[in-house]
Amino acid sequence: MTADSKAPDVGDSVPDGWVQDAAALAYDAAARAGVRIEPATTYADCAAASRLFDEVWHDSETSVLTPGALTALAHSGNYVALVRVGDRVVGAAAGFFSPPRAQTLHSHIAGMLPELRGRGAGIALKLHQRHWALEVGATNITWTFDPLVARNAYLNVHRLGAAIDCYFENFYGDMGDALNGHDDSDRALANWNLLHPYPPRPTVLTQEPVDVLRNDGDQPHVQLPATGDGPLTLQIPTDIEGLRRTNPTAASAWRAGLREALTWALADGWRVVDVRRDGCYLLERPAESGGQRRS
Repeated sequence: MTADSKAPDVGDSVPDGWVQDAAALAYDAAARAGVRIEPATTYADCAAASRLFDEVWHDSETSVLTPGALTALAHSGNYVALVRVGDRVVGAAAGFFSPPRAQTLHSHIAGMLPELRGRGAGIALKLHQRHWALEVGATNITWTFDPLVARNAYLNVHRLGAAIDCYFENFYGDMGDALNGHDDSDRALANWNLLHPYPPRPTVLTQEPVDVLRNDGDQPHVQLPATGDGPLTLQIPTDIEGLRRTNPTAASAWRAGLREALTWALADGWRVVDVRRDGCYLLERPAESGGQRRS
């Protein structure tokens, strides 16, 4: 389970001891964050999760996910969990199985109150999902996330080791909530192979990277290289949510810049291998093309 463990091949069943190790990692992460994470088992739990989602997304007119929908998900064997500090619900997540059912859990939504940021609660929730999925025999988790939100990109790629498989333009349409505003809802698809060792090994670049997307006077500057197999960097703002509130025009420009750069890179065979804490994406060619992939 650690970075020095031997990972089973994709398609293998969950090895002996893998679930127990995942449970220990999840428990330790929750303890360090000072939270308790438990599956929803009652309608009251699902109602609390629904209220939490509405609070995080500031949705007072409609419900992000109704208590009834969450109850149906939990009752039919899908993932619905609550994050608590004492008796308070401070976070929640919900997901459902996608084909093939025995292999992949799709994590549809996860939210945490802002007061939990910086405490490690986010990674504790993902490790809880990992343990839960492995326990029921799933070996993969997917989810979409806004690739402009630096802290989420850092968590998903650097901390967890998830791959970015696809870029979807305006995936959810106009969401209009307090977090997304009226910016296009572009999303990246994270794909987390649960049979890879955790934590992932760090990325070591052997060449100086080429800047494809960089900050030029608070505006994005995109320069696509004509040739070359060396590593690339794509820099994004450290706080796009704040920028959406203070300068939505600039935020939209960054959306367009990252869309152009990352869509081009993935289509041209580049792969995201790491994300720095400040939101700088690192991309390399796959190993068979000469790149140094993180395993």
